[in-house]
Amino acid sequence: MPGSRNHTYLRTHEISGAILRFQLPAEERRLREQAAAARSGRSGKTLIKEGRLRITDVALKKGTVLHPPQQAEGAISMQMRRGRMRVTTSSGAVDIGPGELVVFDQEVSHSAQALSDCVVLITAAMSQDAAIVR
Repeated sequence: MPGSRNHTYLRTHEISGAILRFQLPAEERRLREQAAAARSGRSGKTLIKEGRLRITDVALKKGTVLHPPQQAEGAISMQMRRGRMRVTTSSGAVDIGPGELVVFDQEVSHSAQALSDCVVLITAAMSQDAAIVR
């Protein structure tokens, strides 16, 4: 789709390659500024999209829901870099803060909401079928 947002993004950002390096504090600052200005209260950036691996940095304003309850298309990890988030599964809720990591198998339905302004690094190991489709 020429001229689309995704097309421009892919022309200006490397999301796959032999070696990629990121300055996470700089990414975090940009995302927090964008989330603060966004009506949705969120901003995200795909850092890696390589085969079955996806890594996305996401900033959320307090109260923002990351996504409605969903079952992931592969194992997911959420590493809190700043702030606090409540992650809810059918087994209950867990609050995670800076430096904490929570991991879900692809079978686990989950949702997440920012308890404060926060930044979370999400890693997904997509199932083989899901990776082929995307």
